[in-house]
This record gives sequence, C-alpha cells and structure tokens, in this order.
Amino acid sequence: MFSVKPMMLSSIALSTALLLAACNTTGQTDMASDWSSVTGKDWQLTMVVDGDKMLSPTAPVVASANFADDGKVSGSNGCNSYFGTYTQNAENLIFSPLGATRMACINSGMDVENAFNNATGQVANWQISDGMLVLSDSNGKAVMKFAPSAP
Repeated sequence: MFSVKPMMLSSIALSTALLLAACNTTGQTDMASDWSSVTGKDWQLTMVVDGDKMLSPTAPVVASANFADDGKVSGSNGCNSYFGTYTQNAENLIFSPLGATRMACINSGMDVENAFNNATGQVANWQISDGMLVLSDSNGKAVMKFAPSAP
C-alpha cells in the first residue's frame, strides 16, 4: 500500500502554496513590465499630483509623454511642448531638467503645466499597472499616471 510521510506531505503543500502565490494574477502591477513596453509610444496624462491636490486633465488641455529608446523624452505639458532626457535603470526613472516652448495657455492649461513640470522633478520610479504608466516619487507615491494614447 502507498503511504505518504507527513514531512513529504507538508513539503508538497508548501510548494503548492508558493506556486499559487507566484501565479497570482489579481495584483495590479504587471509583473512582465519592462522599459521596452514604454518606449516609442505616446502616453496621455490622466492624473498629476500638485501638492495636496490631484488634477485630471481633459481636452482641450492634453498633456503627453513619449520616451524614445535613446533616452530622450518629449510631449506636451498641458500647454507647451517640452523636451529633455531621462535616465532609466530597472524600476528607477529620473528626468533631466526639461526645456519647453513659451506659449499662452487656455483654460486650466497653466495649472496642469505647472503640476506636470513640478511632478517630473519628483519622479524616481516607474511601473506599468493595469496598462497605465505610473510614475512615483522616492516614497512610492504616484505623482503622474499616463494611459496609452489611442491610435
């Protein structure tokens, strides 16, 4: 007759529990995220933190980002076009000081632009979460969220 020793049974149970925990797909962070899933795409800003308030830009104020493979970033900060460079290593992301055009803003464009510019100076980390590009500060607090732009 076949018998299972208690030690072997507990080892199997532990292995199964660890395997199931590793396969958990209900978490929000996409585990297969790599920087190549970010570069070469247009991302539209959906949320930016400005001090203690959160802004969600809507048309006609549209802020965006495009990260090139060569370390350049460009887009709109809600009112003006910006350009600069970034450094990315694993989950870390740092923006260089950004240059921008100087045009007059309409509606809430200046509020979004100021919040956007301030937030880029706080960014320390990135991740893809539920298809969104989330940029966080060094404490892990999301300061900007981007959705992929529709083609």
